[in-house]
Amino acid sequence: MIYRFKITSTEVEDFEREIEIGHEQTWLDMHNAIQESVGFDSSQMASFYQIGADGQRGLEIALFEMNTEDDDNMNVVAMDVAMIREFSSKENPDLIYVFDFFSDRHFNVELIEKGISKSTSDYPKCIVSKGEAPQQIMMDAENFAGLDLGSMDTDTKKEAPKTADDYLADFDDNFNEGPEFENLDDYEDIL
Repeated sequence: MIYRFKITSTEVEDFEREIEIGHEQTWLDMHNAIQESVGFDSSQMASFYQIGADGQRGLEIALFEMNTEDDDNMNVVAMDVAMIREFSSKENPDLIYVFDFFSDRHFNVELIEKGISKSTSDYPKCIVSKGEAPQQIMMDAENFAGLDLGSMDTDTKKEAPKTADDYLADFDDNFNEGPEFENLDDYEDIL
């Protein structure tokens, strides 16, 4: 059985993708199909969330297993084990696909058809591709490092962005407080 999902963006009005996928394929297969259809860097974190009737996020279908054995929070499942049929229904057709966690940006994912009888061997596949996808990451690490609101003077001129060495030097200055040790015997004397 094939499910058809429509993927849209609130950022780009003419963006649309429709992806067909087999009901026993996983959400990881769906993730890969979306990534391929929009040309995103698939090494970035992403998650699907079921959306309730109240518009609130429910179950998370995450790229990686994040629960521990002691964790009773069963509100997160891994994409590679979650089958499409398990977490999508006509009663609950809406999901979001968060592709930029830092800026909480996402695609809307809607189940628009269920029960298409076809062989699932050639799926998932993108059957509709309209418009350009939004930029994947709005604030990357390079731009974030340069964002230092405290370093602006009254003329709103920015100082040169800090480098990794600058941050390391700041850390070293704060870290050097306290006793110094030449060997382990010095440490034992303090205890």
